Amino acid sequence: MVRTTLVLACAALVLSGCDSAPTGPAPSTPPPPTTSTATTSSSTAPASLTPVRRVFDAAHVQDGVRRVLTESYLIAGVGDVSCPAGEDVVAGHIFECTVDIAGEKEKVTITVRDAAGGYEVSQPEP
Repeated sequence: MVRTTLVLACAALVLSGCDSAPTGPAPSTPPPPTTSTATTSSSTAPASLTPVRRVFDAAHVQDGVRRVLTESYLIAGVGDVSCPAGEDVVAGHIFECTVDIAGEKEKVTITVRDAAGGYEVSQPEP
C-alpha cells in the first residue's frame, strides 16, 4: 500500500508537469519548483513522503494461521482463530492469536519476519 501510494504520488507529479508545455524558446534559467497536492474525495491534503504505519489485516492473519495449523502442522479440529487488530508490520514484532482446537482455547505466537509482511506461526500452546 505504501508503494502504491508513493507510485501514485510520483505519477501525479509527473503528469502534473504535462498539463501545459511552453511554446517558444526554452528559458535561460530553470523555472521555480512547483508543488503538487494529492486530492481525495473528502479533502485536499499536501503530498507527503512521511512513511505510513503498516498494520496487518486481522482477518487475513487469522486465515493464514488456520491454514498453517491445518496444512503445515497437520492439526485436526482447528476452529475459530482470533488475532488482534492493528498489529504492526515490522520485522521482529511479536503478537499472539487465540485458537480453538477441538474445543480447547490455545495460543500461537506470530513473529513478523520482514517488512513485506512475512510471518511465522508457532505450535499451539495451552
